[in-house]
Amino acid sequence: ADLEHKITFDPPKYVTFKPIPEEQIKEVTIANAHNQAVMFKMKKTRPGVFKMKPVFFSLQPKTQKTIKLHYTGCPQGVKPNLKDRFSVIMAIVPKDAPPDWDVEKVWEDQKMQVELADSVKRRVIRIHYEGYEIPVDPPEKSEKKSKKKKKGGSQETIEESHKKVQSPIPVSFQQAFSAAASANAHGVTPTVQPIVYIVYQGLQPRGTVE
Repeated sequence: ADLEHKITFDPPKYVTFKPIPEEQIKEVTIANAHNQAVMFKMKKTRPGVFKMKPVFFSLQPKTQKTIKLHYTGCPQGVKPNLKDRFSVIMAIVPKDAPPDWDVEKVWEDQKMQVELADSVKRRVIRIHYEGYEIPVDPPEKSEKKSKKKKKGGSQETIEESHKKVQSPIPVSFQQAFSAAASANAHGVTPTVQPIVYIVYQGLQPRGTVE
């Protein structure tokens, strides 16, 4: 079975804190049901607000460990960040790890990164603030769709504005041509003769128009 199915958490998904200006401590117990030793490292979203003890540790097969999660509290009148969470990074201990190996050093050792990458897994422990709903990440697909719709809307706006700018141009030429034709009929020299000449060049022969 996969490593993520052999490592269990209690509580399994989240811990609850009160959004008050008071330090609080919660516990999460991690158990290793795998037949190999597993190493862990803990991460958090806000280093100045949360602490974990221990941060680096390992578990032999069929053993467990309780981790203390510290929360410094929420200032009065400040809304808590509902995206706060702890992350647990875990991987099977490399076979070539030295006998006196240190978990933190192994995580940072570049020579062992390749072997660690084959089994590394990540588990999120969400933070539920009392009085608020448990946050759920929105699916990525819905975000992509909304972006596409916005792009389409902007294109439509551009096209409409383009039409508004372009449409008056032929009308003005038609008006100029009509005014010039009327002036010629009465024997008056048109004042817009250069414009009439340009428009006239683009018209079809009289026989075709009639």
